[in-house]
Amino acid sequence: MAQELETPSGFWEAGRGGIVHVANIKGGVGKSTLASNLAASLSLHGPTLLIDLDMQGSAGVALGIGSAAAHKHTSWDLFKRRFESGAPLSAYLETFDIVGFLAKLEDMAISKVFGGGAVNDAIVRVTPMLHVVPAGSGLFNSPAGYQYGNFLHNLGIVKQRYKYIVIDTPSVWNRLTRFLYVNSDLNLIPVTLDALSTNSFKEYLTHIKSLISHNSHVRLRIVKNEVERDGDDCAGGKARTINLNRSFLNSLCEQVAVHNDSGLALLPQSIMFDLEIPASAAIRDAQDAGKSVHEHGGDPAAAWAFDLLARNVQQVLNGINRENISASALEEKVVLAFKAAAAVVLIAIVALNPAIPDAAAPRPVAPQHIMERAGTAAVVHTFVKGDNATRMAKYAISVFRAVVPSHKEISQYLTETIDAYNMTRMPDEPKIVDHSRIPEGTRLTFYPPISITNKQEKALAPAYKFFMDMVNDPYPYVTGDWCERGTGGGQPHYAIDVAAAYGSEVLSPVDGIAVLKTEPAGGRTVAVMFGDEVISFSHLENRLVKDGDAVKKGMPIGTIGMTGRTSGPHVHVMYGIMSLSRHDINFANKNYRVTDPKYLFYKMAFAGVTDGVEDEPQLSPSQQLSSPASVPILQ
Repeated sequence: MAQELETPSGFWEAGRGGIVHVANIKGGVGKSTLASNLAASLSLHGPTLLIDLDMQGSAGVALGIGSAAAHKHTSWDLFKRRFESGAPLSAYLETFDIVGFLAKLEDMAISKVFGGGAVNDAIVRVTPMLHVVPAGSGLFNSPAGYQYGNFLHNLGIVKQRYKYIVIDTPSVWNRLTRFLYVNSDLNLIPVTLDALSTNSFKEYLTHIKSLISHNSHVRLRIVKNEVERDGDDCAGGKARTINLNRSFLNSLCEQVAVHNDSGLALLPQSIMFDLEIPASAAIRDAQDAGKSVHEHGGDPAAAWAFDLLARNVQQVLNGINRENISASALEEKVVLAFKAAAAVVLIAIVALNPAIPDAAAPRPVAPQHIMERAGTAAVVHTFVKGDNATRMAKYAISVFRAVVPSHKEISQYLTETIDAYNMTRMPDEPKIVDHSRIPEGTRLTFYPPISITNKQEKALAPAYKFFMDMVNDPYPYVTGDWCERGTGGGQPHYAIDVAAAYGSEVLSPVDGIAVLKTEPAGGRTVAVMFGDEVISFSHLENRLVKDGDAVKKGMPIGTIGMTGRTSGPHVHVMYGIMSLSRHDINFANKNYRVTDPKYLFYKMAFAGVTDGVEDEPQLSPSQQLSSPASVPILQ
């Protein structure tokens, strides 16, 4: 790669421009930092436009244009509006350019429907050669089909004015991301060399390979970003990880067609740029000051690295064969003819129908919802006096992730949820500054946590719901799971604990016979014996059945309490199978071996008697745990 940089002095001026899309599904890899500083480097050699499509707006802020709230027009206007292009209509008549005249008519008609105006409305000047289209809250919306057409139209306008266009995008893989991959000249993926970033990139690469298999013109390059320089404090294990990940990234390649006297040859070419953007405090200082690394100074090596990146980008853009991407002249004329006919129809429609006034802006959508989590529904709660946000968070985590979270995970999820609310709240809604004091009447939406993951959630979520449904409370949550051996020196836990409001009714999940027992540890307990099995409920405050009573499924058998040894109101659910060899628990002179209560759910699911799973395939417990099939989480 070093030899390729030895180019004539006219390299930049003779070079082609293009659209450079910066993307990665993982956050925290310096994507916006790279986009803003690459745009600044490219602007030294030609007019450059940075389009910020990341709703956080970090790239624009890093260049000193302020937050999204400071701008009336944002990059969402590139989707919402169809800006005016070309010369005025009279110019086409003066030159007898019928094709241009019809195209102009089409633009005018469509802009009547979607809104028009000049593209300058959405552009903010940073330097004479570097301009920015800032991000805004409208990006929380997912573009509709016709809005992608508006974006391409507007992109065509700015391509006539700028040599380079750099697009920064959010850390997701969705329709918009795929659209930008297909419609950009070069796609840059910044990757840090830590284990999490590289592992995430490996998964990301499978999606990109699938996209490229259907769009062969998609061009991809990887940039090693925020790399610790030689001499930095780096432990031996971390250094080995960095070197292994560097070797993996350097091994990635694509096939390149080379024509020579012998014919056509397909040769491998690395898709990794032979450069590394260093981790540098000066880069962060420049961002805080709202300046590029070049303008701020402080680290010439970092500025040189971004210049080297710009040179590599230019070389790739120079090598693109645009004839293979664009349609032939004949195809363009045919398409334009159809467009002209459509324009005539559209003009007639617009003439007969007055323009619709601007409607109220739709409610913004939180980033968690953009992640395309199919099969999940948000948990929405309106807070009243005495409501506890921590309890709601535990309930949502049980519903979405089917895990018992740590205090740190609960705190992170509450911060994540409240940040999403504050970013998307409407003007008349109060801001939340403390999760322990949420204003009455606040309607808070709990989305699937980003900070908490569980590979088995699709299989475990319905099992958790099965136990939460045993309590007649709107927001119960699992506060203790089965743990046969204990973890980290802790004691084993031979039950499922479900927490709920004190006094909530506990419902039997089966038909059977009631057996009562009172113990120092379990307190007041009710067991329901059915066949060779038993399910028991401990720590009850009141027992609503007597010894020997017939119990029906869904019938209240007691209320949530704190009898026995317990730190809070919950029900301790144990499940046993009759045994002649093990005497873990005893009810009515019958001995039972205690096992994971979730097996009861799986057994009932296989038999088709659990609510909501009658149509599920009959799987073994191990298959159920690994099945990728989606399941309903909220009814």
